[in-house]
Amino acid sequence: MTHTETVCSKCAVGCNVNLWQRRGQLVRVTSRENDDIDEGWICDRGRFDYTDVNDPSRLRTPRINGAKATWADALTAVAGGIKGKGAKLGISLPKDITNEEAFLFKRLLDGPLRGARVKMHGRTALPAPIAATLRIKDLDAARVIVIVASDTESDVPIVNLRIKKAASKRPNTIHIRNAPGSAAAEVRKLASHKLLKSPGGPIAILYGDGHGSEEMADLAKSCRDLADAVGGNVMPLYRATNERGAIEAGVAGWDPLDGIEALLSWGPPPTAGIPTSVRFMAAWDHLPRPENEKAGVLLPATTFAQRQGSYTNLEGTVQFLRPPIEVVPPLKESWEVLVELGAALGLTLDYAGIFAIQRDAAAAIPALAALAQPPSPEPAPEPVLIGPAHP
Repeated sequence: MTHTETVCSKCAVGCNVNLWQRRGQLVRVTSRENDDIDEGWICDRGRFDYTDVNDPSRLRTPRINGAKATWADALTAVAGGIKGKGAKLGISLPKDITNEEAFLFKRLLDGPLRGARVKMHGRTALPAPIAATLRIKDLDAARVIVIVASDTESDVPIVNLRIKKAASKRPNTIHIRNAPGSAAAEVRKLASHKLLKSPGGPIAILYGDGHGSEEMADLAKSCRDLADAVGGNVMPLYRATNERGAIEAGVAGWDPLDGIEALLSWGPPPTAGIPTSVRFMAAWDHLPRPENEKAGVLLPATTFAQRQGSYTNLEGTVQFLRPPIEVVPPLKESWEVLVELGAALGLTLDYAGIFAIQRDAAAAIPALAALAQPPSPEPAPEPVLIGPAHP
């Protein structure tokens, strides 16, 4: 059994983990200490939600109308079904889309898929950060923590542990429990709060989206204004794994998919279901879900345990993924599928590997500049000798 150092894919915190594999099967997920982010903790979701990786019903080959097909034929069929649709095309993206996939989708959306509507799974309604934001480790020194429109225990469990740790030392936490839609107004009332006006240390203002119940531009501005007024800083509590990275790449859509005629489902099907107006559907997924029976073209996907790339966590830190399980043909890497789909759509994406994509993404998107310097390959494990050596 061997382990690989990588990053959890279950929420936006970006906890560091070890993925353990044996004979091509993912058998264990354990924590890996990173004091700046997780301090060695991992939540139950991150530890136990991986059995689908080993599902015997995993998709392995492309299919067109239920029949096995070549990749070339399948991608040609996808291109024919989605090209030139404009706003009649919907693209459903998963919460754990990588930065590299997001960058390639942006290239497609700026080119042959221009005008398509994009909906990202599991994301908040939060906008991009207005200015520099708090780091997770900064919560340790916070004198006061203000929490607005978020269930931190459910949405960001390890950040919630950090909040509890800070509160055990300096028990000054203001948790706003407001009527839906009123969070921004409640935040504006806090500028004169005695805890925020007294001296003594940093102030952290954490805000979510109330699971869609708040007007986010107003709430984000109110939190930033409060931070400026009291000398604090803010932390937007994104939920989706790579929500912040997708926002930076320009593909974290919030568009309604009602009325679309064609659907490209990248990852699990849309949480709201397949719109009845859809006449053509293509899906990239690793499991044969009931919703995928509507897909004219079904492309086999990799899982988080096989995927190369990177995530940007909620504080803006870019972290690289190291897949422990090899992608065995006929499966293809996600970036390969998008590059070949681009070619089928008439867009040349001249990439022979993930590092070339990362270099271009780093040059094009300032928030992804860290992609220009990926980490060195993980060294081979040192042999462990037990007892005397024998010839």
